[in-house]
Amino acid sequence: MGKITSISMLCVMCFIFTACVPKEKYVELENQHVSTQAQLEAEQKQLAELQVRYKSLQDTNMSLLNTIEDLKFELRQEKTAVIEKEQAIGELELLRRKIEDSLKEEITRKEAEIAEKEKIISELDETRKEIEASLQEQITQKDIKIEEIEGKLKVTFIDKILFDSGSVAIKEKGQDILLKLADSLKDNKDQTIVVEGHTDDVNIGQVLQAKFPTNWELSVARAAAVARFLQDKASIEPERLTASGFSYYQPVASNETEEGRRQNRRIEIILVPPR
Repeated sequence: MGKITSISMLCVMCFIFTACVPKEKYVELENQHVSTQAQLEAEQKQLAELQVRYKSLQDTNMSLLNTIEDLKFELRQEKTAVIEKEQAIGELELLRRKIEDSLKEEITRKEAEIAEKEKIISELDETRKEIEASLQEQITQKDIKIEEIEGKLKVTFIDKILFDSGSVAIKEKGQDILLKLADSLKDNKDQTIVVEGHTDDVNIGQVLQAKFPTNWELSVARAAAVARFLQDKASIEPERLTASGFSYYQPVASNETEEGRRQNRRIEIILVPPR
């Protein structure tokens, strides 16, 4: 601004003293004026360009500031996402550990169950071998049958090996057989002994009807007689014993033939391992 004022004053002075100075001096001053004016215009143009550049730089700076704010916002979001992911990873790791611990417990429990079942199977197998050894003659003659059914050992006494027809008194030979059987059962005190009585479908004779009105009473009485004998004579703990009768409603053969009826008239002694 000072430079413009100086030039203006110079022009005024030149105008005032034009008449007073020589022509050469006037031309010199005129040339200086033209040069100064050109320099002024150049500087004004340069200033305008600088102003444009300054405005452009301001716009660029504002854009950069906005970009920085956007990046800061994105960074905060990413930090939040990282924290959330770390929390999720921590929760998943905790869940994984819980599942792993649960699986370990389940495996331990299953191994214990398998070991217990193997022990039960081993004990039943050992009991079976002892019974087969002590009652080999009766098994060979098919008066006694041994079966393993659903983890249980069943010893079936067929027809008249234990009782005479219509009687609930155990025969002497039957008592000997039951005592041999009991020797194989005494050591396994965890096993429950279930005694079941079964009959054929022939009605009770008139002579016995006063005592046993139907096959229900007869089947129950025979099962109870065997259980009582095992307790009193074979020293089996009564807590291990259960007696029940099924009449002729659970046949294992047809009642249409004598052989079938013979198989249906039976006492079953079932060894039930602990649960």
